[in-house]
Amino acid sequence: MPLKRHKSVLKRVRQNIKRRERNRIVRGSMRAVLKAIRSSSDPGEVMQKLSWNFPAVDKEKLDMHLRSRIYSVIDKAHKKGVIHKNKAARHKAQVSLWFKNLSKA
Repeated sequence: MPLKRHKSVLKRVRQNIKRRERNRIVRGSMRAVLKAIRSSSDPGEVMQKLSWNFPAVDKEKLDMHLRSRIYSVIDKAHKKGVIHKNKAARHKAQVSLWFKNLSKA
């Protein structure tokens, strides 16, 4: 608890607790996505690790849906102020590189 017992201090502490929890969840989901990509070499494996399902049948549409969903997770973390815009750009570049290397193989 804070040293001061002012109403505004107590309210600020309550707000910080809520925000910390919200940010932790957003950051954790983003980290899970990036960890799944780094440890997998197949989009199907990534989807299985993240428990995502897409209706796409062919590989091209599946990759497109997966990429947009991953970008969405990263962009939401940036929009909510959990990560800096440069960090979001760096992660999106890593995702793009992962898909590029996937298409080569």
